[in-house]
Amino acid sequence: MTASGQPISQYDTSMPRVVSGAVLLVVALLVMLSIDVSWVAETFGFQKRVDARVPTFFIRMVFLIAVLAGAFISFTSLSYYKRNRVMLAPWLFLSIGLAFFLIYVIIPIFQSISYSFTKWNGLYDVTGTWTGEWVGFYNYRLLLEDPNFYTSLANNLLWLILFMLAIPIGLGIALFLNQTVTGIRIYKSMFFFPFVISQVVVGLIFSWAYNPEFGLLSEIWGWFFCEQKLNIVGNLTTSCSIDPPSILGEAKYATYGIIAAGLWPQIAYCMILYLTGLNNVSPDQVEAGRLDGAKGWKMLRHVILPQLRPATFIAIVVTVIGALRSFDMIATMTQGGPFGSTNVLAYYMFDQAVGEGVGRYGYGSSIATVLFFIMLIYISYFLWRMYQDEKTEH
Repeated sequence: MTASGQPISQYDTSMPRVVSGAVLLVVALLVMLSIDVSWVAETFGFQKRVDARVPTFFIRMVFLIAVLAGAFISFTSLSYYKRNRVMLAPWLFLSIGLAFFLIYVIIPIFQSISYSFTKWNGLYDVTGTWTGEWVGFYNYRLLLEDPNFYTSLANNLLWLILFMLAIPIGLGIALFLNQTVTGIRIYKSMFFFPFVISQVVVGLIFSWAYNPEFGLLSEIWGWFFCEQKLNIVGNLTTSCSIDPPSILGEAKYATYGIIAAGLWPQIAYCMILYLTGLNNVSPDQVEAGRLDGAKGWKMLRHVILPQLRPATFIAIVVTVIGALRSFDMIATMTQGGPFGSTNVLAYYMFDQAVGEGVGRYGYGSSIATVLFFIMLIYISYFLWRMYQDEKTEH
């Protein structure tokens, strides 16, 4: 009860607690911002400022945690929060993740777009002043005249088309593995194995396999087209009627070889999605289909696949994004060669900014901007389709 005899609401908040929380926030934020390397070096007796950088970082982190704790206490003490706890609690948990996403993803996207209108070598002068120059749409005009850009764009389109093979192949493997037989877990582990391997490791494995001198492809080729003979000195040599192909050394094969390497883990990922979806297939509908005489392809088309639509949707979205942002395979296996024939937009952007074309940050940013808008169109379309499907279902 209050002094006037009125009952205290369950949502009333103690004002001193709110004020103390706000004071804690302000003080912690000010202290965190005031800490610099020189202050820490003098306080703790470091001889060099460089040695004081790591302690400074940890001190700032401590005060940052204090700020977050103070913000959490203050916000959850408000009567507004208590009245709307169910609605606000999820956003409270998401706030930190959203803040990092804003800082490390959204802001850099707009920075990259702004850099695409400049000519900049990526460096600052001795005073810390930015050395770039505003050039408007000059970089985009260069793109329209750059044959390497069109090669990279065409390769991205080829990646996009061939990468879609991962979806039906993954579905087929999932259907094969979705049965209860002896040793099925071992088979699932074997098919799942490529997914847990790093893309760089996959690229190295296939680079060795494609090697025309000692690779796996060379060994298999030798079974059909090569034979061992004794030369005039009596040494055993290998003679081939047709030399084994150099997959990564020839422009007409290299891109297909890299895509094949990229498909290996992508198929495993689609298989996992479909295995998860098959576990949620309604057995009642399957049994009803059998009673109606559906089996084989008819069962798959009319009963199974409609229930796998969510898994198919995710598989398509992830596969499209993976094809458009392909980078690590090219960097590991060919570095864009031979003669730039395997470049894609992501690798060509990197190559122009910090690779062969060092110092063309503005031009590299223009390539990144084009790639971003291509991905944005695809992602927006799929999100719109998902929204339409949700409306139809409800």
